[in-house]
This record gives sequence, structure tokens and C-alpha cells, in this order.
Amino acid sequence: MEAARTLFYRRGFNATSYADIAEKAGIGKGHVQYYFSTKDDILKAVAEARVEGVRKVLEEWSLDCGTPYDCLERFVAMFEANAPDLALYGCPMGTLNDELGKTQPMLQEEAREMFDLFLRWLEARFRAVVDGDEARARAEFLMAQAQGISVLAHAYRDPDLIARQSRMVRAWLKEACKAS
Repeated sequence: MEAARTLFYRRGFNATSYADIAEKAGIGKGHVQYYFSTKDDILKAVAEARVEGVRKVLEEWSLDCGTPYDCLERFVAMFEANAPDLALYGCPMGTLNDELGKTQPMLQEEAREMFDLFLRWLEARFRAVVDGDEARARAEFLMAQAQGISVLAHAYRDPDLIARQSRMVRAWLKEACKAS
């Protein structure tokens, strides 16, 4: 699964074959097909593992951050920590959803769950400072900023772009987290 996850991220789902996955994993193609009868099954397993990983990270963040800003800042820090990969390959969630949305919308639903988890978590943090629809709008805005920054960093192959834009996002977050 790790080989498939890496290849789906770096090459794309549609450009990755059973043979590619087997080679990257150092096993025979038949072994991959034994456990996963279709490439869609591999994607579902990879997406489920990533969703579980996101869920665990968000639980950890929730347990050890203080203010809403502290929690939300971790989301920004995550992008900064992954700047080199984001500049080379784009956001793993964004690129996968983009690719699947064009050719396999049913599979996109599986991949979109990662976005859903992050959006619900972000919205819950914003609810500490604003009510209702405004919390959801701020969560969507923050996610849109992060995705846009990832796309630009990837387009220009510039990981420093993420650091520059993250400073601006943090300034917005400080304002957005002031009690209304």
C-alpha cells in the first residue's frame, strides 16, 4: 500500500500500473493482484489508510493545542513542513481529487473524505470564535488558501512560496480567531 500511495501521489493514479506498484514494493505483480483484484481496490485501501492517518493526526492536534489559533496554526505548519514535496508533486489530497474528479467521480468520493475530515476539524476550531455558517466559511477559506498555495508552489516548483504565503495566512488566522 505504501508503494501505491507514493506512486499515486508522485505519478498520479491513472499513470500508475500494477507492475509499477509491484516494482516499487519489490514484489511480483501477482502478489499485488492477489490482494487487490482491481486498481480501484488499491486506491480504496490507500484512501482508507490516509483517512485513518488524517483522523489520528487531527485527534493528536486536538488533544495538545490550546487556543483555536494554536490548533489552526498546526494546519498551516503542516503545509510548511511538507513544502519540498508540495512544490514537486502538489498536495496529495488536492492532486488526487483533481485527477479522479475528471475521470472517476465515484472514486473521488473516497478520496474527498480527507478534505471532509479536515474541513470538519477546522470548522470546529472556528466555532470557538464564531457561530454557524461563518465558522464553516472560515474553514473553507483556510482550506482554499492552503490548496491554492500548494498549486502555486507546485506550478513554480518553489517551496519558499509556501513559507511566504503561510506568513500571510497566519496573520489572517490571528484576526479570524479573535472573539467576535
